[in-house]
Order: sequence, then C-alpha cells, then structure tokens
Amino acid sequence: MDGAIMNKIRRNIRGFTLVELMITIAILGLIAVLAVPNYQRFMMGWRLNGETQQFATALRTARSSAVMKNIDVVFTFDPDTDTYSWFEDADQDGNLDNGEYQSASYELPETVDIAAHTLSSTTLTFGSRGNTRESGSITLRNPLNDVRQIRIFGGTGNVTVD
Repeated sequence: MDGAIMNKIRRNIRGFTLVELMITIAILGLIAVLAVPNYQRFMMGWRLNGETQQFATALRTARSSAVMKNIDVVFTFDPDTDTYSWFEDADQDGNLDNGEYQSASYELPETVDIAAHTLSSTTLTFGSRGNTRESGSITLRNPLNDVRQIRIFGGTGNVTVD
C-alpha cells in the first residue's frame, strides 16, 4: 500500500490516548475515595436499623406466643454478650425447665451493641394477655454512636421502635 493511503487509514482509526485514559482513571479514583466513607456510614446505619427491627420482632414474637398459648413468656437479653432469647414459662416459675420451649439465641453483629436499658433487669416477662408489669426501653448503638431505641409499654406489653 501507498504511504499516503496508510496515513489516511491511521487518521480514521479512533481510540483513546494514554493521557485520556489516565485522566479517566484519576477521576474514577477520586469519586471512589469520596464515596466509600459515605457508603460505610450508610451501611452502619442500615445495619443498626435492621438489627433494631429484628430485636423488636423477637420481643413481639415472645408477646404473641404468651397470648396464643395462654402462658407466661420470659424474654432475656445480655448487654455483655449482646445476645437475646425468650422461652415459654409453662409453670410460671421464671426459670427455663425441661420441656419448656426456648427460642434460638440471637447475637447482635460486632457493629451493633446493647448500649443501655431502663428496665430494672435484663429479664422481661409477658403474661398470658401479652401484658408486662414494667415499662422501659432498650437502646442499641453502632460504632458511629448512632442509637435506636426499643420501647416496651407496661400494662399492654406493646413494643415500638423509636
């Protein structure tokens, strides 16, 4: 082929130069550096909300079980190990005995902990009508010190998330 024809063909071939490619990569890197902290903060908040809802659901399930089976149900949580569970107290002695159903023990992930509670103890008993003698709250927290609160209303036993 003729040299002039080859030059014309080369001019018609489109592509990226190395400088254009490096500028694009630098811009994408800058966007990633700015987005990652916000994404991590979002994920920690999202996880805290999810774990709070799951904790409240376990409380509501315990309450519902008490009403459906017309027995006392004891809900316990441990701020030291960040775990919680409940059991059906058929003989109403406040202790888990052989033959009484116990739920699985749930453990909060490392990024969520039980920060505080206003209940007199870490045990809450739902009566056969779903009621409880004590009102209070349980506060969950993430490493960013964001908190969510679960409220338990004495008398009715209703559970809400704030």
